[in-house]
Amino acid sequence: MPIAALRSVSDHIDEIVRHVKAKRLAAEVARADKAFYFRHFKGFRPEKIGRSLIRKIIDKEIFTDPGHELFANLLIIHWNEGHAKLYEEMVTHVRTINDDVEAIERIEDGKGHAIIDDLLTRHPLVDILLCVRLNGVRFDEGLIQSRLVRGAPRPADDAAAPAEEGAPPAAPAEDASTTSA
Repeated sequence: MPIAALRSVSDHIDEIVRHVKAKRLAAEVARADKAFYFRHFKGFRPEKIGRSLIRKIIDKEIFTDPGHELFANLLIIHWNEGHAKLYEEMVTHVRTINDDVEAIERIEDGKGHAIIDDLLTRHPLVDILLCVRLNGVRFDEGLIQSRLVRGAPRPADDAAAPAEEGAPPAAPAEDASTTSA
């Protein structure tokens, strides 16, 4: 799953690498998979391990089969830590649907639009796309493609849909004079 997640955002891999703490990643790999560490980091002084080396390892270990799941998971963890506020907001939104987020099979489009609209008020579109892909948020693929990949606005027929009960409020409407109290 983490390998497929990273492959699904291959166009944005440099954005992910920007948030990797290379020395820390190497130390984590050294503790978890010594063979992988020696294959890729042996001979490098810790201060010489940089993002360009990490990028080369990604090309070799993520974008070619079978992929290295531990390394992929560590990359995702580093990205999530770099975007902790967005990650926490996404978790909060998804937990309003079900406290056991792993049990969610699909997030309905209406709820998905509300979540995206709210997050867009505080976060860049590409970061929301990466958060959704890297963490397996279960939005419909059509919704991801239209709203997060192409950047299309919320469909007009869905814009007036009421917020789901218990969901965090979406961004306030521009014209509140037409709503009834």
